[in-house]
Amino acid sequence: MLANTYKAMTTRRFLSPLILLACSLALVPNVEAFVTTGPATTSSTARAGAIAKTTTAPPVSRTNMNTARYGFFSQNSDLEGSDKLKACVPYILPILDGDHFGTFIYDRLPPIGLLHDVLLGGLLHIYEIFPFMGLVLFVSLTLGTRGNTEMSRNVRFSAQQAALIDVSLIGPELIANAFEGEDMPRALMEPCSNFVWYYLVAMVLYCISTNLRGKKPDQIPYISGWSEFMVGPF
Repeated sequence: MLANTYKAMTTRRFLSPLILLACSLALVPNVEAFVTTGPATTSSTARAGAIAKTTTAPPVSRTNMNTARYGFFSQNSDLEGSDKLKACVPYILPILDGDHFGTFIYDRLPPIGLLHDVLLGGLLHIYEIFPFMGLVLFVSLTLGTRGNTEMSRNVRFSAQQAALIDVSLIGPELIANAFEGEDMPRALMEPCSNFVWYYLVAMVLYCISTNLRGKKPDQIPYISGWSEFMVGPF
């Protein structure tokens, strides 16, 4: 039963080396801002001045903190015109790669299953015909957009973020492959598979809806910060 449910996984084992990058997302240290101070002084006036500067510092937003920790610069210009749609296209990759985690949901909720077949049926058929298409799309999103200044920076950000969301699925893929062929109870398989699907769909829907509103979807912990880092300062 498990082999039938996860048969799509066997064509994507070539992505296993990318687990190193996925691990780096979780293991990266929490970098805090460093404050450089001058020589120590016993002057009460100097201490009072330092306290005043500390108390009057402007608050740091969550977006700025993400940028300070993981990236170089953050250009928060809004998306305009066709860039809103262009920024949504890269998220097709994680949706196609993680689609099989929704097998139980499509089975239990026929309306969602029908919507899935209508929207993704044709793309999934093409995707499964060419087993290396996932690798080609991944390289195109990461290396193909990096440094391409002719493309909007926020579009390049979405391309990098979509690739990193796809990388985050490697852990669940490896766990599922480890139990492939075993007679696992559905009561255990179904909630685990559904959880990964909810995680994936929640992130993709957030990114697409934010892009369509003309904003940059940069509030995903760790992943958004690394996406800023991958895009670079320009």
